Amino acid sequence: NQPIIAVHQTALIGGGRIVKRLFDMFASSILLVITLPLFVLVAIINKISSGGVFFRQTRLTRFNNEFKVYKFRSQYKKYDGTTPEQAFAKMGKPELAKKYRDNGDYLAKDPRVTPFGRFLRATSLDELPQLINVLNADLSLVGPRALVPEELSNYEKRHAILSVKSGITGLAQVSGRRNISFEERRKLDMYYVQNWSFWLDIMILFKTIRVVLTSEGAK
Repeated sequence: NQPIIAVHQTALIGGGRIVKRLFDMFASSILLVITLPLFVLVAIINKISSGGVFFRQTRLTRFNNEFKVYKFRSQYKKYDGTTPEQAFAKMGKPELAKKYRDNGDYLAKDPRVTPFGRFLRATSLDELPQLINVLNADLSLVGPRALVPEELSNYEKRHAILSVKSGITGLAQVSGRRNISFEERRKLDMYYVQNWSFWLDIMILFKTIRVVLTSEGAK
């Protein structure tokens, strides 16, 4: 007898990819126009409060491709390009690095984050510039979270997750965000990859609105 290997391939191929991309272009364009006044206001306040407007970081998306993600800066500019360990050492508080890692990469009063940055993170407004990434085809509105290379380097199923384009929001974000573990978030990403449908995207987008308005799971 010949062994049989079953491969569960994502439904996001062929026509599905075209529909998803067209929807991304249409929806992100409309959202950018609607939020333009808010975009400008946040940019001005951010420039005054943190010394810069945007934060750029290398992330992974479909086919393991790297791109620069755009977010509104929520940390002080002097910590640009540093790891948490380097930043905490720079401010003379190296002990915070272990506390940060032990707490799932989170500190309630992270000294790297500006007061306005805390507001941006709590309201998810720091994610708004990623609509530019969607227009540039770096991201999709919905998909697995776009992670830094180091976070997925040792994850055995990274290629399955990276078989589809990463998204601004996704199942993990509407299922607890920071309240669930890294492993649980990746399991939700895998479910999305293997069970994609246009209506699943629509459901996630509506749930995202609820999560953002209630700040559910935000830190």
